[in-house]
Amino acid sequence: MNPAELTKLDFFYGLSLSELDLISPYILHQKFPAGRIIFKQDTIAEYLYLLCEGIVEIIFKPDDGPSMRVTTINPGGVFGWSAAMGNVLYTSSAECNTDCSIIKIRGRDLKTITKKYPELGTLLLDKLAAVITDRWETRQQQINTLLRQKVFQPKLEEIYSLEEVTTVENNESSEKVEQMKGLVEQLSAYIEHFHGGSVEFISFEGNSLKVKLGGACLGCPLSPATLHGWVEGTVKQFFPDIENVEAV
Repeated sequence: MNPAELTKLDFFYGLSLSELDLISPYILHQKFPAGRIIFKQDTIAEYLYLLCEGIVEIIFKPDDGPSMRVTTINPGGVFGWSAAMGNVLYTSSAECNTDCSIIKIRGRDLKTITKKYPELGTLLLDKLAAVITDRWETRQQQINTLLRQKVFQPKLEEIYSLEEVTTVENNESSEKVEQMKGLVEQLSAYIEHFHGGSVEFISFEGNSLKVKLGGACLGCPLSPATLHGWVEGTVKQFFPDIENVEAV
């Protein structure tokens, strides 16, 4: 793709023409009509996509239920993350809601760029990490509502009288650990659904949470964004006193 065309896209803002010259041979441009399926769930995850124009719907089909719309991708959005994260298959389908203009890059080519041009690769990965974080923030309220419904219990004052609260306060610490475990389990299910990765609760002491990343997160250059964007960002919404979330 012509490097000059890439300068028109917000995603590549800040990159020089010489840097764009290096990556342009790996980037392909395509246009799709409304209704076209770009890729199907459970097919080979080859390309990572950046939407230039139009609207794309991400659709997930569970084994035991009807298809559901997971999210809507607007111009500037990135999708097809499985290709960048080492997944063999796409975990969802992508369908054009309108006529769309898209650029794409093979997941293996992204890794090639990172190896051949480390500084440029770092810039691209930082930009992808920022997109992940932004995508997380836009769905933050949705995630929080879901997790609160599944994780949190009524406050002690809503269950016990003031006299009884004193009796059960010693159990608060263990209850907090159980709530944290539940929160991490729900986050893991969410991350696995969208990216094929996982997060496992290891320990929770004082103001420090330790977790273990697995699945597609292992060896993935975007795992810091998963840890600090998805995991740490969500955990601090529920436990504002948490100072450190660490992957072990």
